[in-house]
Amino acid sequence: MTTGRRWTALGAAGAVGVLLLSACGQIYPSSTPAQGPANGVKPDIHQVVVGFAQQQLQAPYFAAMQVQAQQIADQQGFKILIQAANKDPVIQMNQMQAMMSQGADVMIVNATSVKGQKQMMTQIASKIPVIYIDTSVPGTGTTSVQSDNLTIGRESGKITAKRFKDMGKTSIKMVILTGPATDEFVGPARRQGFLDGLKEGGLPYEIKAEQPGDYAQDKGQVAAETMLAGNPDVDLVLGLNDSMALGAYNVINGKERYKNVYVAASADGQKEGEELIKSGGCTGKYISTGLNSPSLAAEQALQIAVDIATGKKKPSDYPEQTFTKAVGIGCENIDEYYDPNSVF
Repeated sequence: MTTGRRWTALGAAGAVGVLLLSACGQIYPSSTPAQGPANGVKPDIHQVVVGFAQQQLQAPYFAAMQVQAQQIADQQGFKILIQAANKDPVIQMNQMQAMMSQGADVMIVNATSVKGQKQMMTQIASKIPVIYIDTSVPGTGTTSVQSDNLTIGRESGKITAKRFKDMGKTSIKMVILTGPATDEFVGPARRQGFLDGLKEGGLPYEIKAEQPGDYAQDKGQVAAETMLAGNPDVDLVLGLNDSMALGAYNVINGKERYKNVYVAASADGQKEGEELIKSGGCTGKYISTGLNSPSLAAEQALQIAVDIATGKKKPSDYPEQTFTKAVGIGCENIDEYYDPNSVF
């Protein structure tokens, strides 16, 4: 791309024409990723400004990540600018531009569209070091701190397979609560991991239906109710996160017609889901989840951001990806991970 040319960012919801403008109204030239803080090294952490472009706050996981990030900034004494894009790549671009104009030295980004933001993030990352968190745009930015969603899902699936086999089931029928249309990598990895875990655990399965719950409890509840009504012989409702699984649990809990229906989450380890696993024990209706800590992700991403901003590290010092710990959580190991005081 040459300076002055218009380029198009494709959002997952459709083609959206976008001009990526600097504060002076010029289009950013394409170049390699920034190799230092946007405003020069700040040896004093109290001078550091970190931008945090969050994809959304509707899911408790993302809301908890924001809370943790703000707490870390307050404790360590640097400034953090936080914006949430409501899953809209155009809004996210504008928010990143605004944070850069407000003096952000380094940017943490939870991308809204893995495929649709490639050009956009190439341009942003040429001006400021970008550390991705949770969802990245491959081939752009400095590094990413992510959950190993495939492994987390697989470990949760293995726990669920064991529970059903312990109940004497030789196969199951299931419905799945998925993410939104823009969920191009994280959700599919969690889904595939969970199914791989069922297979590895020796439990054949049949998928009767799938509907998006957008990672939200209320939407997950509505979608679960619809799928269960049309598939009365289902054994399991799988949510690709705990919020949607909790919505499904609200549908089946205490209802005689759903007495043989169970719920599992492929990932997240949300406190409310873990509470149900703990209280239900190895006969409970909420079978499993997977560790996907927003606190660990925020801590790691912010440490990288501060180290780059203060000159302790260079962007080139980091690998393309860093994964947080991947664990499946069920009745047999719940006490190791359940924390009633957790922010998530």
